[in-house]
Amino acid sequence: MKLSHLKTFLKVAETGSFTKAAQELYTTQPTVTHHIQALEQALGYQLIVRSSSNTRLTASGKQLLLKAGELFRLIDDIKGASATQEQGVQGALNIAASSVMGAHYLPPVLKVILDTYPHIDIHLHFGTAYSIATWVQDGFVDLGFAPKAPGFSRLQFTPLLAEPCILAISSSRYAEHSAALEGGDCANQPFILREKGTIAHEYAMRWLKKQPWFMDMRAPTILSDMESIKNLVMEHAGMTIIPRCCVQQPMDQGLIREVKSDISPGKINYFMIERANEPECRTVSILKRLLTEIKGV
Repeated sequence: MKLSHLKTFLKVAETGSFTKAAQELYTTQPTVTHHIQALEQALGYQLIVRSSSNTRLTASGKQLLLKAGELFRLIDDIKGASATQEQGVQGALNIAASSVMGAHYLPPVLKVILDTYPHIDIHLHFGTAYSIATWVQDGFVDLGFAPKAPGFSRLQFTPLLAEPCILAISSSRYAEHSAALEGGDCANQPFILREKGTIAHEYAMRWLKKQPWFMDMRAPTILSDMESIKNLVMEHAGMTIIPRCCVQQPMDQGLIREVKSDISPGKINYFMIERANEPECRTVSILKRLLTEIKGV
C-alpha cells in the first residue's frame, strides 16, 4: 500500500469525483483510477462505487476514510515537530544550477527554505552542465542541478526533470511570417541561441542541421542565458529553440507563439548532481527532503 494511493483516495472522497480529484492533484484521471484500483487490490475490498451520476464510498471505504485521515494527521504532526527542531539549523546551502533549474525549477523549494529556515544562507551559482559538474566534483558546491555532462563517473546523477524544447517566436513576428512558418520554412528567421558548449545549443543545432534550408540560414545570434534570449525574442528580433518552461509565461499571455515542426527538437533531461558516498550536511538534507515533498523527487 502506498501513501500516494491513500492521498488520491482521500481527494476522491473529498471531491466526490475522479475528474476533480485529478485536477486538484495535478494529474490525470487514468492515474487516479489506477491508484484507487491498486489500493482496492492491496486491501482486498471495494472502496468506491462509481455510476454515471455520482461517486460514493462503500461501508469499507467510509471506515478507511476515517483511518486514513487519522494517519495523515499523525504524519503532519511528525513533520511539524521535525520542522520545529530544524528551524534553528544554521549554515550555508551552497548549490549550482543551470538557468532552467535555477530560474524555473528550484525557486518554490528555495522559497520554503527562506521562509522556514531563517538561519540558512543560500548561495546559488549559475553555470553550464560541465562547469556545474566540475564544481560539485571539486567540492566548490554541495549539490548541482543541470543536464548530465559526460566524463564524471565519480558523481551521482539523479533524474529530476525532462523538459521539451520548442521553437518560439513573438506573436507579432509569427503573424507577419505565418505563411512560411506554417509551411516549415524558417530560413529567413534570425535564430537566437545559447552559447556553444551548452546542452541547449547542442539540441538547437542538431534540429537546425536536419532542416533543408540550414545551409542558407544566417549565423545565429549567441547569448549566454535563457532570460536574455526570451527577452530578445519578445522584442521581435527573431526566434529560438528553448526549453518550454523558459517561455511558458509569455506564451500563456499571448506574447510568444510556438512554431510547430514535424521534427521535434527533443527533451532535455535535468539531474541533481552530488558526490557519491559522502555524508551530507543538515542544509543539504533539508533541501533534498523538500525536493521530495514539493517536487516528488
